[in-house]
Amino acid sequence: MTSAAPRAVITVTPNPGLDLTYTLPDEGTGDVEVHRATHSTLEASGKGVNVSRALQAVGVPTCAVLPAGGPTGRYLVELLDDEQVSHRIVPQRGDTRVNTTMLSADGKTVKVNGPGAFLTADERDALVTATRHALEDAGGPGGETWVAVCGSLPPGVTAHLVTELVELAHTFGAKCAVDVSGDALSAALKSHADLVAPNRDELAAVVDGRLGGGGLEEVAGVARSLSAETASHLLVSLGREGALYSDGERVLHGTAPPLVAVNTAGAGDALLAGWLSTTSDARSRLATAVCWGRSACLSPTTVDNPPGGRDTEPVVVSSLEGVAGR
Repeated sequence: MTSAAPRAVITVTPNPGLDLTYTLPDEGTGDVEVHRATHSTLEASGKGVNVSRALQAVGVPTCAVLPAGGPTGRYLVELLDDEQVSHRIVPQRGDTRVNTTMLSADGKTVKVNGPGAFLTADERDALVTATRHALEDAGGPGGETWVAVCGSLPPGVTAHLVTELVELAHTFGAKCAVDVSGDALSAALKSHADLVAPNRDELAAVVDGRLGGGGLEEVAGVARSLSAETASHLLVSLGREGALYSDGERVLHGTAPPLVAVNTAGAGDALLAGWLSTTSDARSRLATAVCWGRSACLSPTTVDNPPGGRDTEPVVVSSLEGVAGR
């Protein structure tokens, strides 16, 4: 287990899936109708599932809470069992979706995500109940417990689910991290999630044009203001520019030399998993998060194993002084 690991990280993935990844030959996609892959993988996935898989790989206690249905759902559960990822499954009438990624030799990633099956009101309520049971299981003195709510919402589910899960985590004295977008991200901020983890575009979509051109200083200023306004800390993925963290008072920027990505599909999930893998200070957590995110870009699979093991470049974390809020 990592030296300063949390007591438990419970991930909630309302819209999980199987990730099917094809590696294409050197000639890439081109203008043809049929492509013959040189390699393929099939993984249990969904943003929260990816976080739990990465944490399990380094010995951090975790439990994945998710709905699953049909043959694809059964196979997803089998894959979690194979990796010994603890889970609480909510039976779903619809079939679990399949997401497909194509990797070309030039580093381009093309990803097509299925919409997911409709989640009924009863299934939605069962997902909340399963999260409550996971929190009860994680109870006990000492340590830091997180609930991480991650990914898209399936058909039939509104952003209120995020609000309810944040409040549930706080009822148990746990912290709540949220990696979602759109109305769900707005709901997370309004309900004072402890950490929100948008990328630059997702942040821009909820700040009504305040981000301007989206440069580093602009993102830093908006992140600082938004954190101060909502009491939610922000972990913002910036792609090639690394990531930003703000607690409303300071802004930290983590970055490392450029790399040639193999597969960017799981980089954001790895970033959050890296942050949650330790209870160290913010600088150390950001360095770990950026390292895990970069390493994931070098992996042909959605989840890097071991997390952070492929990136040998040092991550530099610096303070962005004098950043004005917006």
